[in-house]
Amino acid sequence: MEGVNDEKKKKDGRANNGALKGIYRGQGRPPKAREKKLGNYALGAMKKVFGSEEKAWLELAKQAKESFPHMRLLWEYKYGKPKELKELNVKTEVNIPIINFADKEKTIDIESEDIKDDEKKEESS
Repeated sequence: MEGVNDEKKKKDGRANNGALKGIYRGQGRPPKAREKKLGNYALGAMKKVFGSEEKAWLELAKQAKESFPHMRLLWEYKYGKPKELKELNVKTEVNIPIINFADKEKTIDIESEDIKDDEKKEESS
């Protein structure tokens, strides 16, 4: 019986997915504390190299005059990345029969044969 239970556990991907408690493998969003720490490092580096955060942005703006990637970076920080547009080409043909109710000769009779037979029997009675 134990061999059968072991086989079921091995087939179950959730039980043996290789995850170890406390070990981060780069999946998912990093913790907010880590993001804040990296932001502080970046701000410190900007102040050390340029003197202030404002001077760093001014330097980026100067480089943006000559370099498109710098300009794009500056614009994306100010206005955000543009939304990606996808062109949809939808062509659908619908075949709908046209029914002319004014023309008596081409009118479709939708009554069943049983109803017609019953009406004939009533008329003859």
